[in-house]
Amino acid sequence: MLRRILVPVNFTPASARAVAVARDHRPENAVIRLLCVINPSEIAAAAANPAINPMHAREERSKAESEAIEKLKGWAREGEEIAVEIGSTAEKISEHADTWGADLIAMGTRGRTGLSQFLHGSATEWLVRHAKQPVLAVHDVELDPEQAKLMPPVEKTDK
Repeated sequence: MLRRILVPVNFTPASARAVAVARDHRPENAVIRLLCVINPSEIAAAAANPAINPMHAREERSKAESEAIEKLKGWAREGEEIAVEIGSTAEKISEHADTWGADLIAMGTRGRTGLSQFLHGSATEWLVRHAKQPVLAVHDVELDPEQAKLMPPVEKTDK
């Protein structure tokens, strides 16, 4: 029985679809936790290298965490939990799933292949191979109208 479903999000349409699928298929008493992992390389250069300016690094990290929390609050529904981690995406998701006691990891995937997959890697692929929990990979495809109602709001980006 699924009691804890971890849904890592990066605020893309693929992760919004993963949230919708998790909501659509969760058992009645299961808890969904939305997790945002911030990669240190995505924070300002000073935050990635605290030796340069430790105070600025802490400020940038705190700012990134606060922004992620606010976005997660916009995505979460009543009764859903949110969490933010900083580190390597796949490893932090796996660690968080273990620590929290997740029964399932449901996450979006963009379906990269070839050179793009080689250069950028895939947290989903890594988790499918290494996570202790089952991983539900939700493809970036159209949902039926009922599932679309379960999607959180997604900002349009050029990514």
